[in-house]
Amino acid sequence: MNLTLITHLIAAAVAAAAAWFYQGAQMDAAVAKLNATHAAQESERHRIALDDARETFRKGEIHARNQQEIADAHDAQEKRRLARLAAAAADGERLRQQVTEFAATCGGREAQSLAAALQHCRDRAATLGVLYREADGQAEEFAGAAEKHADEVRTLKAVIANDRALIAPALGLKIRNTATVPLP
Repeated sequence: MNLTLITHLIAAAVAAAAAWFYQGAQMDAAVAKLNATHAAQESERHRIALDDARETFRKGEIHARNQQEIADAHDAQEKRRLARLAAAAADGERLRQQVTEFAATCGGREAQSLAAALQHCRDRAATLGVLYREADGQAEEFAGAAEKHADEVRTLKAVIANDRALIAPALGLKIRNTATVPLP
């Protein structure tokens, strides 16, 4: 009887050890599956983060390129404005020269002596020359200020339209009139 009991006890111990090893193997398989799932999820999160970073970088490149185009267009406008101002200054100088030449060759009136008429004509021409210079200077200042203001407004409109075009899709917004403003 002792032998039967011992045999049963050994069989029970072997069965318990086998069950324990089986459960251990199942737990190891479940842990491995959990680790694999976690690794796949982590890999997917990294892929999504990398895609987002690439998209953000691409948008940054587009934005920088658009900003550079705007800056280049503004520089070109400024060069054209300066050329127009130089041409206007040359025209004004030519007009002043003509007035000065007219004053030098101005004839007299009937009621005055020739010297008095000549002096009167020169004084009048000199006054006109001063007035022309002042008017021309003011006109250049006003034209320059107006052109600069218009350039700034066009530039800001282009920047705003560009920013709207980039930001709206990123935020999932639908903004009306997101077309870019054509650069002059």
